[in-house]
Amino acid sequence: MRRRGTTSLRERRSSPAVELTSSRVEDSLSYDRKRAAEMVLALMYLELHQEGRAWKGYPWDVLDFLFEGGLITNPARKAKSVVLTESGLAEATRCFDELLAVKSAAGQRTKAAPARPEELPDIQRARVDALLGPMCQPHPDPQIAAEVRRGYRVEGADAELFESRPSFLEPDVWRERPVAKFRFNKSRGAWQLFCMFRDLKWHAYEPLPESLDLAELVREVQRDPIGIFWG
Repeated sequence: MRRRGTTSLRERRSSPAVELTSSRVEDSLSYDRKRAAEMVLALMYLELHQEGRAWKGYPWDVLDFLFEGGLITNPARKAKSVVLTESGLAEATRCFDELLAVKSAAGQRTKAAPARPEELPDIQRARVDALLGPMCQPHPDPQIAAEVRRGYRVEGADAELFESRPSFLEPDVWRERPVAKFRFNKSRGAWQLFCMFRDLKWHAYEPLPESLDLAELVREVQRDPIGIFWG
């Protein structure tokens, strides 16, 4: 499967009806794949767990449609769930609001806001500092240190690694470029790894989406086998 650029379902053209044949019935079913995708996203929103994951027990044709639109990670992976991208979460929220949310007495739909990530436990914060701190030390070569810096910040359960370089037009102004994001999932005791695509949004790093050991993810970023982190 090949993923195309990320777009909202509203922006995508209406899909032709798809014929779905079941081995249990003699007649085939035709359906609108775009509308089916909106219903699946609404249901995924209803069952979100583990910070953006949803079970993938839906027709493969619809999952492929969502993957091609950049709304979920590759459903062909062995995992029983998929991760919604930031665009996918936004679309899922809209679909849930329009299709499943219950109207309040004022006539407005009520929707549950996605759970905010928990604060990073002290022991995990110390782990972040121990692993990312050395990576962000000034380069021993003064010329290189004057051209590039590395840093990291911790917000909630996220640790973001970034790189800074002087602006071409304003050399005294340093511009940040995101490199990687690490997110701690307290319920699973695992770390998740995200990379930034050309759409300037964070997406799950599919070759190694999570690990119980933060060091394994940091090593993957340092190796950068597919050239997504350091360019």
